[in-house]
Amino acid sequence: MLSFSSLVFSWRMRLSRLKTHKISLSIGALFIIAISLLGPPVYQESWLDPFSTLNIPNRELRPHAINKVGILNSDDPFHPYYYINEGKIQDLLQNLQRATALSSDQDLGTLESQKKLYFTLHRAPSRYHTEEDYTLQYYPAKSIVRFGQQTFRINESTIYAFSQITDSMTSGWWK
Repeated sequence: MLSFSSLVFSWRMRLSRLKTHKISLSIGALFIIAISLLGPPVYQESWLDPFSTLNIPNRELRPHAINKVGILNSDDPFHPYYYINEGKIQDLLQNLQRATALSSDQDLGTLESQKKLYFTLHRAPSRYHTEEDYTLQYYPAKSIVRFGQQTFRINESTIYAFSQITDSMTSGWWK
């Protein structure tokens, strides 16, 4: 059985061996601390995974920064709604990434008479960017989205994401 003094002596010997590796242990500890502090913001801002939504570069529209979605229906523009479930919003933005751009020569003139939903993609302020809202028009009958001056055709998963969001929105506007 080991005595207390032999246990103390054993630990002192192990610590004296660590003194020779002090620099490498210090650098390793600093590296682990730096990764744990810088890792989450880098991942949240999606720098590790370049992500282009609706042909907008990641530096302009960071999809992981969008945290609220507002909606106005063209049939009832005086009753706004909003949605704040970030998981579903990220699913919508990932689905919008797969949208295919429509050329300008395709017949888009019929869109003006169609029912449309006006979405507002809200980006909260952070130390990386300012607060900003992006507008998006969705034409459910044609499965078309207009973002800025560009028009896109969306797939079934994006349509499903839009329907999930519109079905569970809250009346009013976010604060």
